[in-house]
Amino acid sequence: MILEWAAAGAVILAGLIFCLRIMRRGITTLDQDRDQYLERIRAGERQLDEDRKNISLDEQCCVLRAAVEDLLRLAGDPPGHELSGKGTRLVLRTPAGEWRLELSMRERSLRGTRKVLHGRSRWLLSGFDRDETFDDLAGLMRSLNAHLRGDEMVTPEPAHLARRLSHQR
Repeated sequence: MILEWAAAGAVILAGLIFCLRIMRRGITTLDQDRDQYLERIRAGERQLDEDRKNISLDEQCCVLRAAVEDLLRLAGDPPGHELSGKGTRLVLRTPAGEWRLELSMRERSLRGTRKVLHGRSRWLLSGFDRDETFDDLAGLMRSLNAHLRGDEMVTPEPAHLARRLSHQR
């Protein structure tokens, strides 16, 4: 009997604490909820931008290599396609010719703070008498995928997706 009353008291106390917290903050309007949600999204995007700035040149090249390998794997590992190269340059050999992928970015080490400053990065795709420059890896991979599939007309992504996928504002 005492345990039942203790359990009921605990439930009532939890309900009171919950109600007091709501009353202290107040019930927010839909606009306030939307503003808080958008602010959390913007904070997440700022954190992603900051994380992208802290990725070193070697790590970005490893991401590029993994992305091209995944692209080939998802295409069913077409015969005659070979990926080679080290450092900031990769060469994708296809039966029709070669695609060269390169990352151009300046890095400077700050010895006193053990930090690395990164300059603006440019992704370069060249081959078959084409030279294309991209601000981000996503654009490079979309273009390479379209060229490998034989699509001549590459449709640009909608503006709201381009803003979220690109690290340059």
